[in-house]
Amino acid sequence: MVANTQCFGCGAVAPEASRFCGNCGRALADPHTATLVDENAQSETLLDRLRRVMAGEYRVEREMARGGMGVVFEATEENVGRRVALKVLSPELGITDRAAERFKREARMVAELEHPNIVPVYRVGQIGGMLFITMKYIAGRSLDEITASQGALPIPVIMHVLRSATRSLTYAHEHDIVHRDVKAANILIEKDGRVLMTDFGVALRASDVTLTADGAVIGTPGYMSPEQCAGKRATPQSDQYSLGVVAFQLLTGTLPFKADSLPGIMHHHFFTPLPSVRLVRDDVPPPLLTIVERLVAKAPTDRFSTTRELLDELEALPFNPTERSEAERLMRRLSTGDQVARLSTRELPALPDAPTLQLAISAPHETPRRDRRRWAAVAAGIAVLGLGGWAVWGIGAARDGAGLVAPPTPPVVAPPTVARVAAAPRPAASTGKLRLLTSPGQAEIVIDGTRRGVGGVLDLPVRAGDRRLEVRAPGYVPFDTVISVVVNSTLSLGRITLRASHTP
Repeated sequence: MVANTQCFGCGAVAPEASRFCGNCGRALADPHTATLVDENAQSETLLDRLRRVMAGEYRVEREMARGGMGVVFEATEENVGRRVALKVLSPELGITDRAAERFKREARMVAELEHPNIVPVYRVGQIGGMLFITMKYIAGRSLDEITASQGALPIPVIMHVLRSATRSLTYAHEHDIVHRDVKAANILIEKDGRVLMTDFGVALRASDVTLTADGAVIGTPGYMSPEQCAGKRATPQSDQYSLGVVAFQLLTGTLPFKADSLPGIMHHHFFTPLPSVRLVRDDVPPPLLTIVERLVAKAPTDRFSTTRELLDELEALPFNPTERSEAERLMRRLSTGDQVARLSTRELPALPDAPTLQLAISAPHETPRRDRRRWAAVAAGIAVLGLGGWAVWGIGAARDGAGLVAPPTPPVVAPPTVARVAAAPRPAASTGKLRLLTSPGQAEIVIDGTRRGVGGVLDLPVRAGDRRLEVRAPGYVPFDTVISVVVNSTLSLGRITLRASHTP
């Protein structure tokens, strides 16, 4: 029986051997150090500072949630006695003055959104060097809290949630605002059963931050669209993909794609088809399944052309007044933490172990054009996440959101000069080929404990099967993973960039 561990950020359960939370991306443990950081001590320091700089305007009560972009506190607005959720952007993000002004301008646009399914934004400002947003305080629970305790939800409840969430997205998209971080933690259920989307359009862009916190990465890997993983600009179709992941989570009680590493989760988003909901339950209407499968299509063009079109499809599904009334009744109970009868569902089979990157090429001498485009996206995603041992300070708390921090322009992998490897005999039928570059150029490439090259390898014969790949260089955090080599195919990993280690 495999032991489990709980993410201290979002509370999700993960296998004990996992290095990252599959739900929020937070590092479960740092394998390179035995030192544990006291998160509570850090939050107390921030809380004390916030109370000082906000004195007279806000009475800050307690921390409610913490994520990659900031921390959310419960507070009271002094002059009107109004209870608010106060979100403070993390100082470690290194936001420039210009980026702060752009962020405030976009957040003010969000504050102008008035919709019954959107959490109102009251104020955006900067005090004592801290950028903050105040929003309506929602007395209720988030969807990820509900699914964590309840598991899969009844179909009427899911219909109610999806319709409400899609109405909010449709309204925002028609006002040229993309959410950029749709996830279960950002969908709140008020005590009256109303569904509210929060954190609209306030996720930071790639160019807005310098990430002064060493090794920090912002994002919610379990929900991100393939194009966001590749560092591309989010679109309404990106929000649709994330909503499709939320729908799958409500239908099954779990996220569709999990892995022990961020590269593994990205691999699933790029290549792994959505697991069949029929494996878990039999009561899902086929038209609803069709909509969910279209939402999580890998290519944005295969999703809905507009979110209004998606809303029309959802509202065309049968949903009679009795089902609506039952859904609202259950939502009111769930929002207060009351347990309802759990659905009897089957366990979702584990996904096949995905290598960090894998590509089966039909002809060894030529990469099909479509695969080249897909692998360009993967290479960009690798550069975004800095696979050379980056740790994750990812989103973890309910009611806090952020966008993936990615370089403004994905790097172009040019074929530099690589160290030559001694000529190998003609590949046997049980071998495949490996192709990769390293940064720095003096990094050595080790496969199954044997050094096979320095700086890069080009079509290196490698025995087929799962192989351990290490890329290491003095003064850098080593890269260590498992790759799957396919017979008579070329596994192209692009460029693997190591992160410089820091000696205290």
